[in-house]
Amino acid sequence: MGSLKSCIATKRFWESTPKRAFTLLELILVLAIIGLIGSIAVPALLDSYERQKVQSSADMIRISWEETRLQAMRTGQTQVFECVPGERDFSIRSLQQQSDYLNAGAGAELMTASGMIVETQSNGMLSTQGTLPGQSAEDTEKLEESISFVSCIVAGDMRAYTTAQKTGTLSTNTSSQPVYFYPDGSTSTAEVRIQNTRGDVRSIQLRGLTGQARVMSILNVASTPKE
Repeated sequence: MGSLKSCIATKRFWESTPKRAFTLLELILVLAIIGLIGSIAVPALLDSYERQKVQSSADMIRISWEETRLQAMRTGQTQVFECVPGERDFSIRSLQQQSDYLNAGAGAELMTASGMIVETQSNGMLSTQGTLPGQSAEDTEKLEESISFVSCIVAGDMRAYTTAQKTGTLSTNTSSQPVYFYPDGSTSTAEVRIQNTRGDVRSIQLRGLTGQARVMSILNVASTPKE
């Protein structure tokens, strides 16, 4: 009986005691702590997200190179990768020699790199206005937003030089030379660098002898491709 009275008395005491509310100072303190945590966590999350984007773009190029190499081996036709430093644009297409167009008579039907059938004019050029040999508007792709190419460095070799002569794509500017994928499985030796707006850089390297591609942090790679 005494125990029951004690419990009732305790219950009445707590019921009669006014509930303590948060003061304005306490609320301000809590909000300040939340803001401090947010100011630390949000930039860290954004940095991680941007690094993941540039890594994903680098992996995408690496996979594209691997698929392009297999395409060259399957079709027996050299493939070429080109990019625009400072921009997001790049292209992968089948390589076609100018002689394929110049030697064709007027009205001859040829298949372009995009798979479209077109007719040649009397001068050997394609009848499709604005289309160059082996190129079309559909060939161009883009990296993700905020990701751009820094450079495309290709190690010079006689095979690439000869191929460029035959296709009329010879250039002395190494930063814009095409990357070739040959039917025998070999490729150009090349290094492409991409970066995001925060300065995170990734290097995609291609070893010409084996055609193997890899992605590395810019801090762990050489400035020029080597065999």
